[in-house]
Amino acid sequence: MKSLTTTIASLATSVLIRSADGAPRGARWSEKTLGPDGPWNAMAVTLGNGQDVTVYPGKMWESFFPGEGYCRNTSSEGRPCYAQQAGAIYNETAGTGDQPQIDFQAASFFSSNMVADGTGGARRTDTLFLGTDTSEWAGDKVEGFDMIIMSNTQLQYPNGNKYPLFAGCLSFGSAPAVVNQSFQVTSGTNAGAVNMSLLAGTLFEKNSIDSQTFGMHMGSAGAKKVPGSLWFGGYDRNRAVNDMLAIPLPNPYYVFSGAPLVDISIDVVKGGSPFPWNSKGGLLASGNSSMGNHLNLAIDPCLPYLNLPKSTCDAIAAEIPVTYNSGLGLYLWNTASPDYSRIVQSPSVLSFSFVDPDNNSRKVNISVPFTHLNLTLDQPLVDKPTPYFPCNAVSNGNYALGRAFLQDAFFGANLKTAVYFLSQAPGPNINGESVIVMDEDSRTLETSNNNWANSWDGSWTPLPGPDGKTKSSDSSTGGGSVGGTIAGAAVGGVAGLMLLTFIGFTVRRYQNYGKGVSLCGISLIKDKPAAYHGANVRDTKSPGEYWPQQAEPQTVSELPLNETVWQLPAEISDRAVEMEANHVVHEMPAENLGRNSHY
Repeated sequence: MKSLTTTIASLATSVLIRSADGAPRGARWSEKTLGPDGPWNAMAVTLGNGQDVTVYPGKMWESFFPGEGYCRNTSSEGRPCYAQQAGAIYNETAGTGDQPQIDFQAASFFSSNMVADGTGGARRTDTLFLGTDTSEWAGDKVEGFDMIIMSNTQLQYPNGNKYPLFAGCLSFGSAPAVVNQSFQVTSGTNAGAVNMSLLAGTLFEKNSIDSQTFGMHMGSAGAKKVPGSLWFGGYDRNRAVNDMLAIPLPNPYYVFSGAPLVDISIDVVKGGSPFPWNSKGGLLASGNSSMGNHLNLAIDPCLPYLNLPKSTCDAIAAEIPVTYNSGLGLYLWNTASPDYSRIVQSPSVLSFSFVDPDNNSRKVNISVPFTHLNLTLDQPLVDKPTPYFPCNAVSNGNYALGRAFLQDAFFGANLKTAVYFLSQAPGPNINGESVIVMDEDSRTLETSNNNWANSWDGSWTPLPGPDGKTKSSDSSTGGGSVGGTIAGAAVGGVAGLMLLTFIGFTVRRYQNYGKGVSLCGISLIKDKPAAYHGANVRDTKSPGEYWPQQAEPQTVSELPLNETVWQLPAEISDRAVEMEANHVVHEMPAENLGRNSHY
């Protein structure tokens, strides 16, 4: 019996430990923000023997880091080493890892969505820690972590200039259900193959998380700050609002591609509009007759820009005060224009409309406020800080949405089922944290019930409308909702019903009992004289002769809908008259009384 009790206790303890170990693992976000085209939020990880390294999340397969020789190879012209200033350098010599003997050539850069120049990187493994616990028993430790070390890679812009990197890119893992990246030593056989560990797969394999999944909201490091959120094995449900879009990862599972974009529009969520209209769509295919019914593009958090066709960038730019810079392939804000501040400070958004791959009648909108598209170029790209709009017009067919989009989008994936997820993310007013486990077989995710427009209250300035008031728009753009309109209509309906009930009460009271009515101490209609209570007398005079003020049409003052206490306007209350005693009462036919009138 004692042995059985011990066994049950051991099993219970094991279940509790497994449950605790399998909880979602949160990533660390760096206290540093990165540029020169942001600022951007970035992560921090610990590599090897305690090297804290700043890095962007996230891609698939290998992770990329600038190595110890990067500064020496890219700062020869006397400019500073920006990656070193950002804390993004991994010193492989001081590390505890290994350089495996692999003939397969490593790439020089982590994204095909930007033009890069440099020699191939060097493959390396080391131990990675997501959190601050770097002990032997750390639950978020990944040994033999799969890395490529870059030595001289730089980005090349249309003007021919090359600019150094500010940070590398951390990989989330790969699909479907991949744990390691394996390299054959002898072609055609897996015998002696070298295995290099991927992040989510390894954490799941060692029971540190319950599913091979992640959920991320990059947030914003700009003027309207939104902290980043990244969880492995789960996600923060409060970082996902409105509808969720599930997109199958296309084989060969190399990038998060295949997001079906059907349109881009400019919308005003509430208040007056800085444009001649409140909403304008059709911007994706504008000026491009060769585009089909949608544009497949990638989601790339390691890329800064909105990589779109130049015709699309130009169509958006035609509606906002920007100037195209052909040397950079980007658009600079015209800060001298009065429309500049009106657009970037108001509830004006750039909305991206995606079609559900499983239901072509279902659309999911994700809106990015223009305040988050008012980013800053800095050295070495330009001489001084310059506001810019991050549409990259020289994508050369590599269409992708990068960090500029992910400031306001939730992005997650189930690497077992090979599905990734997109939805609207909240603004600065985040309703706390609600971290939940993502099921290992999930093909869709639950979103929060939070109101997206409310998450921006206090962070943007609605413009006055034509009537001088800042009314909510009836648009359901992005996180916007028609709920405000419905609520207003409900309040108006209740107010109207109350007014009709009051009129019915007055009529019934006066007919049956001869009783008048007063409001706020003011006598509107006095009681009938006693001689007329219950009289059934006819007269040939018209109602206009009894109450002369009713003979001509009167202007009716509208009851204010935004006040708690309603007061009858003075011009009506002052004109309430007493019924003359020598005149007949005309009884209203019973069928005209409202069915819901009570007294």
